[in-house]
Amino acid sequence: MSTFNIKPYPRVAVYPTSWAGDQTFQQLYDDLAHYASNVMKRNGFRPHEIPECLQNGFMVLWEMLVAQRDFLKDKTRRQAVFFIMARSKISSMRYQEGMYDSLDALISDDWHNTADEHVIDGMQHQRGERWAGWATEIDMRIDIERIMAKLANKYMPSIKHMVALYYLTTQVGKEDAAHIVTTDVWRWFQKYGIPVQKDVRHEFAEVFLEQHSYEPAGELVMPEEAPNHGRYTSPYREWREQYQQGHTAPADALLAQYRHTVCVAGAIRAQLEGKSYQQAALDLGKNPKTFPRYMKRAARMLATAYA
Repeated sequence: MSTFNIKPYPRVAVYPTSWAGDQTFQQLYDDLAHYASNVMKRNGFRPHEIPECLQNGFMVLWEMLVAQRDFLKDKTRRQAVFFIMARSKISSMRYQEGMYDSLDALISDDWHNTADEHVIDGMQHQRGERWAGWATEIDMRIDIERIMAKLANKYMPSIKHMVALYYLTTQVGKEDAAHIVTTDVWRWFQKYGIPVQKDVRHEFAEVFLEQHSYEPAGELVMPEEAPNHGRYTSPYREWREQYQQGHTAPADALLAQYRHTVCVAGAIRAQLEGKSYQQAALDLGKNPKTFPRYMKRAARMLATAYA
């Protein structure tokens, strides 16, 4: 008699429950899936989320039953359903969905078979217009480009006006923009920024508002600028020119007033002679690092005396 090494076909695993006796996992799924789906809906799960949430929850339940066969023996059917829902990973799913827009989610939210309409209209479906939302966005972009081209052509002759337009229509800071053309931020914005701002508001209101009270800025006007003969004009140029031209009385009076104050008198003489901070400090035997403050004070005193 020959023997064959034949093993019996493995039986399907069954798991004891408190509400229906022993059941296979397929029977558990058939029994709990519909119930769990309704509970998820009542707890705010969106329709398109439920299939994957059921899959996640039942996967965890299966892993638990493999490790602990009697897991459902002392639990009610309701407890089993809430176990599935609690392990559906809904928070992770929503975090991932929040990173982009899903067409399935949009269709499921309104409970209508509107896939074609969403594809045509985009995010603005059912907004009341007969044309697609992206067409309106293209028209808006064209209008903005025309406005910017018009303003750029108007202010092209003035670099300071162009910088103001650059500041008002981008995310660059006011000081960063102003420093392109000047160091006086406040005066630049008053003379150039405010007129350009007025023009920008009027042009956009003309296109995008049915009614508005914004007035146009009018023709390009170049503000009067104070004469500047170099990149930097010393605030003490006037008193120095007067002294060099022979008007020495204010300087002599200042020296006489501070003749007993070595540092101040020495700084005044150094300013009159045009010495550097370091040279003036060395001549008086003072610290070159601290002496500049006396030189600055002397320059202010001379400017006041000659004013």
